[in-house]
Amino acid sequence: MSEAKVELIAKLLAKAERTTPEEAEALTEHAERLMVRYGIEQARIDERRARLGQPQEEIVQERMLFTGTYARDMRELGVGVALALGTIRPLQGEHPAGGSLLYLVGFASDVRQARVLTASLQVQAMVAMRTWWAVERSLYHWASEGEKRRARSGFVRGFGVGAAARIRESRRAIVEEAGSGTDLVLASRRDRVDAAANAIAGGKARRRRGADAMAFSDGHRSGREANTGGGVIGQGRALGRRSG
Repeated sequence: MSEAKVELIAKLLAKAERTTPEEAEALTEHAERLMVRYGIEQARIDERRARLGQPQEEIVQERMLFTGTYARDMRELGVGVALALGTIRPLQGEHPAGGSLLYLVGFASDVRQARVLTASLQVQAMVAMRTWWAVERSLYHWASEGEKRRARSGFVRGFGVGAAARIRESRRAIVEEAGSGTDLVLASRRDRVDAAANAIAGGKARRRRGADAMAFSDGHRSGREANTGGGVIGQGRALGRRSG
């Protein structure tokens, strides 16, 4: 993917994070579809290069470190994005100094897409969660602080699952539109990534405790909306602050 295309997607998502929900819907959906289309375009270019005996795009491994109260939830969001985009293999681990690690293994252009989209969805997830908590926190007046944190965590996890579902649905539709042979090209690309990922020794995150059911459900719905820009994403960058 060219630098100009990467920059365009980044600009679309950045604008979606600070505009009205109505405009954000169009911006985020446009960015997501561009990512999928460019991924297909790059896969076809690589296929032609292979037939001609020319060098193909490099497979890379990039690390994302998530810290703070919702570190594991955000890592799971990143895992969902990677899997939904279809040609990236996510590996998970824990940082010895604290924090959750996500390793993205894939072709360089695909990994860059996943990083950009994950970063935007982190912002959207935190804004949506805080907005949800402001409305619903009274329902948890009986709960301990640990249970309240678990509820907020459940929302973020649900948001990630919903977002990934929307990305996957959008990708499926675009691949079908792309015509015959596209599935085979992408399958070949996935096979190369899987072979590279299988050669990498990676840790596994411990099994998570189940999320608060209501919070997860609300987050799931919000995440599905966010991937078409319909979530509460116009309230600024709140990622760096923790929810109380």
